[in-house]
Amino acid sequence: NNNNNNNNNNNTMKWETPMWWHRAREFMENFRGPRLSCRVEPQLSLKMRKTFRPLGTILRVGADFNNRLGVWQFQSSWEDPIIGGKLTLAGRELQLSKSWAIGMGPMEDMVTRLRFRAAVDLSTLRAYARVGFRTERLSPINVVEGFTLFKKIPLDGPDGKVKLEVKANVAFPEPEFEYRTFSSAGDGGTLGKGGGGGGGGGHWMSMGDIQINVDELNLLLDY
Repeated sequence: NNNNNNNNNNNTMKWETPMWWHRAREFMENFRGPRLSCRVEPQLSLKMRKTFRPLGTILRVGADFNNRLGVWQFQSSWEDPIIGGKLTLAGRELQLSKSWAIGMGPMEDMVTRLRFRAAVDLSTLRAYARVGFRTERLSPINVVEGFTLFKKIPLDGPDGKVKLEVKANVAFPEPEFEYRTFSSAGDGGTLGKGGGGGGGGGHWMSMGDIQINVDELNLLLDY
């Protein structure tokens, strides 16, 4: 019986947790994820818009009341529904302007900006047109410095006349990685799980806060 017990003990395999498991567990214990930080100090405005459709065009007129300045500002826009151009009346000229962004194939960060302008003199009915282009480099979105979000929220249904405009800036933090070594004599094994006998190291990863700054809240009445 004693021989059988010894054989059973010799045949029993001892499983030890691998070192990478301890490192991964230590990393997760020292990981601090991002938190959400929201600052709501918006500029409040009241916007009133009225849309007309003279001669098949889209004419919008209205006014904005800035609550911080306490003043009304007149706003207007005139658009061509066919090509989406902008109509302006400059002196005796009625001008139509439009620009298009055209990609340049394999160069994803470069576009060609094509500009078109046509005008007619209302007194003499003389007309002219101009076409020009310019190459521009697209600026990538910097998520660390932040990017702007603009959203219109209907308050009286999807086809309603009352909307809330929200303009906010969103910035994501940069992650910070750290690996710190220590000895058992100096740190006493207080950092991480591997600081016991002969020293070791610890991994830390932290991220800052996700910043959301609400810059504008506008009540829009669009008729």
